[in-house]
Amino acid sequence: MAAVLEFDRHAILDGQLWRLWTGHLVHYSAQHALIDLATALVAGLIATQSFGAPRVLCALALGAPFISIGLLLIAPDCAHYRGASGLAVLLAVMAGAGLWRQAHGNHVAMVRAALALLAVALAVKIAAEANGFSLGGSDLPPDVMVAWQAHLLGAMAGMVAVALPRMRGRCVRRMM
Repeated sequence: MAAVLEFDRHAILDGQLWRLWTGHLVHYSAQHALIDLATALVAGLIATQSFGAPRVLCALALGAPFISIGLLLIAPDCAHYRGASGLAVLLAVMAGAGLWRQAHGNHVAMVRAALALLAVALAVKIAAEANGFSLGGSDLPPDVMVAWQAHLLGAMAGMVAVALPRMRGRCVRRMM
């Protein structure tokens, strides 16, 4: 079943467009799925508190094909992809932005400094993966490489999900 749902470059290019979404639902192992699920669940709950369920669900529904199409365009050597880590990064960026906006009181500077350090850590992680380093722990088969491009595209999608509705609101107010 996973083979029918995974991101398969050639199958997508042959018209199997459902794979743009479903490739994020299948994984290489139970441990891989649990890591992605746990990360996405925690980040998703935090993001939902900040932005509401409709916006988070819309970000996921649009983020999945954005990441997949991005893989088609910027990762020509990526023939197959399975996993929700790109979507988990999308949710983590939304969660971080929500926490940044909600920080108040005496601890604003400390909370924002911690969030900035986490953003730097994410950027360093993606850069390390792009250079062939991986933290491991997801029980990927030996012939499967981490798709750092999916993480980068997920971060980009998360930033768009946070910024775009705010930008649209500003444009509407200016026009009135």
